[in-house]
Amino acid sequence: MRVKRYIAETLQDAMIKVKMDMGKDAVILHTRKFKEGGFFGFFGKVMFEVTAAVEDVPPAAPAPISGGESVNPPRSLAAVSDDEEAEDKLGLHEEIQEMKSMINEMMSQMESAQDLKILPKPLQRLHQILIDNEVDDKLSRKIIKEVLRQLPQEDVSDCEVVKNSLEQHILKLLKKPRPISFKRKGLNQQSIALVGPTGVGKTTTIAKMAATFSIVDKKKVALITADTYRVAAVEQLKTYGEIIGIPVEVVYTPRELANAISRYTDKDLVLIDTAGRSHKNNEQMTELKSFLDAAEPSDIFLVLSATTKYKDMLEIIDSYSDIPITRLVFTKLDETSTFGPILNVVSKTQKCLSYVTVGQNVPDDIEIADPVKIVKMITRER
Repeated sequence: MRVKRYIAETLQDAMIKVKMDMGKDAVILHTRKFKEGGFFGFFGKVMFEVTAAVEDVPPAAPAPISGGESVNPPRSLAAVSDDEEAEDKLGLHEEIQEMKSMINEMMSQMESAQDLKILPKPLQRLHQILIDNEVDDKLSRKIIKEVLRQLPQEDVSDCEVVKNSLEQHILKLLKKPRPISFKRKGLNQQSIALVGPTGVGKTTTIAKMAATFSIVDKKKVALITADTYRVAAVEQLKTYGEIIGIPVEVVYTPRELANAISRYTDKDLVLIDTAGRSHKNNEQMTELKSFLDAAEPSDIFLVLSATTKYKDMLEIIDSYSDIPITRLVFTKLDETSTFGPILNVVSKTQKCLSYVTVGQNVPDDIEIADPVKIVKMITRER
């Protein structure tokens, strides 16, 4: 068997070399895409390598000529019929397409591992910091590539310049926060529904919001809770309502929720607490959607705990895909040391942050999400 490697600027050119040298009986053993020079896929030339093999077949002995029978002369290479040539081209095209799909799948893993080793040291270190803070690997690589793309080549080894560029890029991904806002004049009632899985702290969060807007911002606030599954949650909200001096109403059906909202047209802000739903329970999610359809809130905030594993966050986000989430609230930032999942979720959902909570105290431990502060936490060495 004869084995040989062929290198060309395109996969198609490499395959043509194989066909021309070894013929159509050649077997492809391995394909590889690589880059000459540069770092992290930039400033380098893309090349393709194909390793092929063909069996060494000895030339067949000429058939004996009997009597006066005529023998057809050997066919010239240039005399291949149009049909055979078309078949060869079609077969080559199919092989190339198969190789391309296989290479794309392999190189997405191979190339990334190689690129990281040839990154400038500051970028290698920052990439590891992102991974340590649980930024999604694919997203972290994308961020590093963007930093490398934007920086002049002479700056990629400057630790301070590289880190500043990285932080600015993450800041853009996080976007500006979108807290609840009111017009200065005229009727501008806001009705906000909080949704999310069990155990993320929705009830405490909604109490903090009610207290802040009522006491600090001097807004007229009403609380409505549809969380009738947990008696303790209802009693908790009623207690907060009495302390703050705002009405708290309990509803059991979507119709009751719609009627309750219509009774509070004199309020600036109506906050709606919903029952914590298991993202794996389709029946509960359908029930939640019926309440929200009846309420028609101005905004729906998805409340997530910063302590939740990102894999579980993805399942939660997927389960709420039929609900028109408009903004994000992250709770329990004081209970975690990794903040990368916040960036992951914002990037995944393309929804803006609104608030974060940093403790259990009402109303103190809630604040408008500060992207600059979050960036510093994400890029902090552990």
